[in-house]
Amino acid sequence: MPAGAKRYRRWRLLLVALCLLPLLAFAASNLVLASPWARDWLASKIKHRCGGLETHIGRASWSPWNGITLGKFVISQPAELSGAMTEPLLCIDSLRLTPRWRSCWHGHLDVLAADIEGPRLVISPLMLSHLTRQMPPPTAPPDAQPALPLIAALQPEHPSTPPAQASNPNEPAASVPGSPDTQPQASQPPPPPLAAEAWQPTCWVRLRHASLKLAAGGSAPPWVEITGLSGDLPLSGQAATSSLALGCLKLHGSPVLTDFKAPLAWESPVLSLKPVAATPQGIHIELAAKFALVGGLPMQVEIQVPPQSPAPFTLSAGGEASAGHISGGARFRGLLMAPGTWQGDCLAETAAISIKTSEHHATFDNGSCCFALRGNVLSCLDARLLGENLSLLGNATLLADGRAAAVLRLVAAPETTLGIVKHFFPAADPVLTPMASPQRVACDVEASGSLDALQISLGRHGPIAPFP
Repeated sequence: MPAGAKRYRRWRLLLVALCLLPLLAFAASNLVLASPWARDWLASKIKHRCGGLETHIGRASWSPWNGITLGKFVISQPAELSGAMTEPLLCIDSLRLTPRWRSCWHGHLDVLAADIEGPRLVISPLMLSHLTRQMPPPTAPPDAQPALPLIAALQPEHPSTPPAQASNPNEPAASVPGSPDTQPQASQPPPPPLAAEAWQPTCWVRLRHASLKLAAGGSAPPWVEITGLSGDLPLSGQAATSSLALGCLKLHGSPVLTDFKAPLAWESPVLSLKPVAATPQGIHIELAAKFALVGGLPMQVEIQVPPQSPAPFTLSAGGEASAGHISGGARFRGLLMAPGTWQGDCLAETAAISIKTSEHHATFDNGSCCFALRGNVLSCLDARLLGENLSLLGNATLLADGRAAAVLRLVAAPETTLGIVKHFFPAADPVLTPMASPQRVACDVEASGSLDALQISLGRHGPIAPFP
């Protein structure tokens, strides 16, 4: 073979090798990512960022056109909750990140978009104590955390307040340790000017078929369950609008809201849920929220229930309830990752209440409730239903570590009070407290302990029974 032909052949082989080298490197890198060693290394990095929670990655891959993909992504519950919660803290079927590849050459990951398929978050009230220990409030200066302005569209003209005393002097109200601060807060300094990031292309997080469950553990129905949550969330870059769709919201196993859609607006650094109306269980409400992507993740949610006469609705255990009038409102604000900063208030009033079951029919002239959240303590400061034949009065406190205490006073005729207590605790002999009128007696049902091991005292110094 002539020397020139040999040189030509070598150059051709070298050119083919250079062309195949990127493909070989791409295939080799994905083989490495598919190995247990690489997946464990990625999981360890995520575990470090998640406060030491055990993390597992089922598969990993990448491509220039499809970004970085993690499959079967699982974060376990904290060790102290693993006995009470059988499901992992977070499961994601598929997480795909689309980075700016140019930034990767400089040693940092700059994400253009994220696609999250099938995420499921399962939390319990005890998670607050874990967050409190792992993530203390940030110490950034105040000007680094722009205040979220109040949502004026939802401010009631006359905020509801619980009655000062029971309408019947023979029916003493349960003790009220305080009342929530309903005064408007001091004005906050305006947020700083938009950063250069606000002029970058909008970064989207595309959420598909997400679900969330808030439960205390065990076999009882979850307190709150959300399914079918999907939407495109703008979280950085230029201003944008989008929407969020909710398939179903359940409270204690009963659907209260289905096929709900909320409009979203992004203007760096705040993502807003615009005021929107909804009708859970036939009750008209107005909802708005704000969420800021700055240190600590400050957020604010407000719900207003305008005065109305809702239609009767079915109870989860059977029967029917109705009210001639209801009104109220709720507000939550604080840094999402610092439970010690959480503050919330809820006030509600109702009148002409009727509750029917297969065995009983109770009516009440009026009712009210007042809740307050201050850091790691959730308190029902006062709750009452006052009627001619039966009155219920009580309060309760729940701590972040799961400890709880509550008291419910039943006031009615002796046979009615005894019948109600016996319905829930057939084997117990409750202690009844005489009232000023011989036609009325009271029974103070007291609960104390932790959420997973409550004990019930039936009357003052009465017998102890487990929570049913």
